[in-house]
Amino acid sequence: MKYSNLFVLVFFLLLGEPLIAQNKAKVAAIDSLLKQLNQRTLFNGAIVVGERDSILLSKGYGFTDGSALFNADIPTDGGAIAETFTAASILLLAEQQKLNLLDSVQKYIPEYPYAHTQIWNLLTHSTGGLPDYDYYFGKIPVTEALSTQAMIKVLNQEKPALLYPPYSNFSHDSRGFDIAAAIVERVSGESYQRFLSRFFFEPLKMYQSYVRPPMLNQWPGERVKAYTFVDDTFKLNDIGDREGFYGGGNIWFSAKDLYLWGESFYNKPILSESLLSIINSWVSIQGKLSMLRLGGWYQGRNQNAYYYWGSVAGFYSFVYYDTKQQFTVSFVSNTNMPQWARPQLTAALLDIMEGRKTQAIAEPQADKIGEQQMQGMVGKYKIDKLGTVEIYLKDKTPYIKLPSYMEYRIIQTDAKTFYIPGIDIWASFQKRFNSVYENILWCNSYSLVVGERIMD
Repeated sequence: MKYSNLFVLVFFLLLGEPLIAQNKAKVAAIDSLLKQLNQRTLFNGAIVVGERDSILLSKGYGFTDGSALFNADIPTDGGAIAETFTAASILLLAEQQKLNLLDSVQKYIPEYPYAHTQIWNLLTHSTGGLPDYDYYFGKIPVTEALSTQAMIKVLNQEKPALLYPPYSNFSHDSRGFDIAAAIVERVSGESYQRFLSRFFFEPLKMYQSYVRPPMLNQWPGERVKAYTFVDDTFKLNDIGDREGFYGGGNIWFSAKDLYLWGESFYNKPILSESLLSIINSWVSIQGKLSMLRLGGWYQGRNQNAYYYWGSVAGFYSFVYYDTKQQFTVSFVSNTNMPQWARPQLTAALLDIMEGRKTQAIAEPQADKIGEQQMQGMVGKYKIDKLGTVEIYLKDKTPYIKLPSYMEYRIIQTDAKTFYIPGIDIWASFQKRFNSVYENILWCNSYSLVVGERIMD
């Protein structure tokens, strides 16, 4: 019996040695990558990566402000990652039979002016496209914070036209998640901060996560500020004041807390198995497949992996989890990482975690595009594993239509780069010939392909 136990012990020790070596190699590769990027002023922040139930690396790179070193417990603005918590909150209340996703928004917020909008529309970016935040700020006194209730009041009074009828097309809409958070408060009878703490932050020990105060001068203690690296120096590029809305943003997380959120989907989950399945379920809008799952996540490199990221002012954060390979990658940054570098960094991190060879992170060879050159983008392109996409202009604004016939707005983020929310694509163009571009560089958070123009 003693010899049998000894054999088993030796077997598992030998089995574990290669895994330990692999994990050390992953940690060394990620650490080396981020050190290099920090030296190139492309990454300043903190990262946490882990497999199964163990954290492999938890480290900061650079400084938060002045001489304070970054670490994985320092919170920053999580941007749109807040949407994943808002969606989970609504779906949790639905599981508790306290609301129904097909309920009208007006059932809980009678002053909401669009009668045909359902709660489901708020979670799937199919409200029709509510006005951007600047619209509401222009309607309230400059001394007041903009709350979600104030936004709803403006909507009720002004009734601005929507871009699409509700439930007809995708239109990225963080304001819809703010309204969803207001529904959570009205149904639960408690503040959104308390609801998130009770059901998510406290069970997961996310001790550095919180809803920000509306006014910057109300912030308790010190906070991290955001910057942009310009002309060999960091310049302030901080969040806005008077932001009293939340649900689609304005929730702060540390890299460690985002790691715990991602890990919870496969290791000691706090949500039921059926609810986790619903969170990761596909969404169809008027028969057109959406790229975002019901819980607000994009699918990763395989059908068991999911991710989302957030960006506001100089802040950028990311969380990715794979339920089959059981690993999570999360990071936060406060120095406005260039748009072209973002998908390359996340792809490199995933390559390392999956044992793949990484590619050098470098600015792609692409053309600068201004308003006069934008017509040259128009046309059809063949994208590997996706099919034919079509780019066109509507009132000088570029849009793209996928093979599913879903239409998405294209947003220019810098002189060479365009971002397409809803499909998580950074696009740039090259090889201009006869005033049109021949190639489109089609890059998401884990891969890059080159699409070629299809000639009519």
